[in-house]
This record gives sequence, C-alpha cells and structure tokens, in this order.
Amino acid sequence: METNITAPHIQEKKHPELAGVGYRFLAHLLDGIIIGVPIAFIMFILASVFFVSSPEAAMMMDDDSDYYSSTVITDEEWEAIIGLIFFYIGAILMGTVVTWLYYAIMESSKLQGTLGKMALGIKVTKVTGEKVTFGRATGRFFAKGFLSPILYIGYIIAFFTEKKQALHDLIASTIVVKK
Repeated sequence: METNITAPHIQEKKHPELAGVGYRFLAHLLDGIIIGVPIAFIMFILASVFFVSSPEAAMMMDDDSDYYSSTVITDEEWEAIIGLIFFYIGAILMGTVVTWLYYAIMESSKLQGTLGKMALGIKVTKVTGEKVTFGRATGRFFAKGFLSPILYIGYIIAFFTEKKQALHDLIASTIVVKK
C-alpha cells in the first residue's frame, strides 16, 4: 500500500474585479430613474393638492395673470409665498431623505448595491472586501451628494485612481466591484 503525501492545496485569495466607470455611470442613471420617477409622481400629487387648496399660489405662478398689478402684498399673498417656500423646502427634504435611505439601505444590505447596480452586476464593498455598514453607506451617500458634484471632480478622480475610486469612495474607504 502506497501512501501519497501531498501538500494541501492553498487557495489564493482572489481580488475582485473592479467595476468600470461606465458601469457605475449607467447604474447611477438607472437609480436616478428608479427613484426619480416615483418622487416626481408624489411631488406632482402634492403640488396639485397644494395649488388646489391655495388659489393665491396658483395665481402667483401664472405669468399671464394681472395678479401683480398691485404693489402691496396682501396677507393672502404672503401666506401663499410662505406656503410655496415650505412646499419647496419640504419637497427637497423629502427627496433627499428618500434618496439617502434608498442608497444607504440598499448598499449596506446583503445585496450590497442599489437596483441599478444589481442590474449591471456590480456591488459596493469596503476596500478590504467586506460588506459596508449603514453608517459607511450614509457617509458615502452624503460625500457623493455634497462633494462630488463640485466641477464633477469627485467623479473624474475615478479615472485616475488605482482602484477606480471616486472621491466619495476614497472618503468612505469603499470600492465598487463586479459580482
């Protein structure tokens, strides 16, 4: 009887393939549609309700109206102006919160990506390869939202970094990889 003693097979740790900037851009566009259409529909309904309940606001928004013939703003007009300001602030806040929760929850879930990323077969991980936490996904979202749009430099950086990281990825220590 012959004994065959061999060294156990040691598996090399595979490095994930990084997602290209084009994949990331398309995923971002898909996510914009996925989240933008429902928000636009909700905002349309809320705006319709607001303008139906406030004829003064509707008149103020009509360019062809002779509504501005007076130089004195009445109390009703002030109420309409304040209502419009609160409506727009509320709309911006609602859109920001819904978008933040969409990105942060989806990217920190076991799916590790938004619906757009999943459609393109990419996911977000820590630089070390682990799943990101909700806090890290939140930081990534707000870094993307507030820093990257400045001259789009945050996105342009991804073309020149070794791991194809945009500014928000560098800040959050994340990478986007193919599944």
